[in-house]
Amino acid sequence: MRHTIDEAASLVGRTRRSLYRAMTEGRLSYGLEADGRRHIDTAELLRVYGAFEPPSQSVTSEMSHGVTVSSELAEIIAQAVAKAVAQAVEPLRQEIEKLRLENAEQRLIEHKPEAPAVVQVAKTNPQSFADLLAGL
Repeated sequence: MRHTIDEAASLVGRTRRSLYRAMTEGRLSYGLEADGRRHIDTAELLRVYGAFEPPSQSVTSEMSHGVTVSSELAEIIAQAVAKAVAQAVEPLRQEIEKLRLENAEQRLIEHKPEAPAVVQVAKTNPQSFADLLAGL
């Protein structure tokens, strides 16, 4: 089974930073998703860190500034942040689409291919290449 870096860190009881350090040093193998994100297989985690220890009490997430919150609260916060980001991104997507349409319309207005110049060729039969060039 594949795990994200956050999932793997939670399973082995290490920080993301220690997992990245182990990957950089070559102690921990990882794979890349199609979008470039890293994933780690369960077997690789077992090879490097041994059997997973079940948490002795409810799992808590420690944030970067040292505040510890429960898993439920962390999930609520994550959902609220995701909702806020989605609401902020949608107007930007609409504006980008509007600008793309305006740009496409502008390119159509400005694109005016010129008709090729009509060359009159004398109706006489040229006897040589020089006669042909003279007729042009």
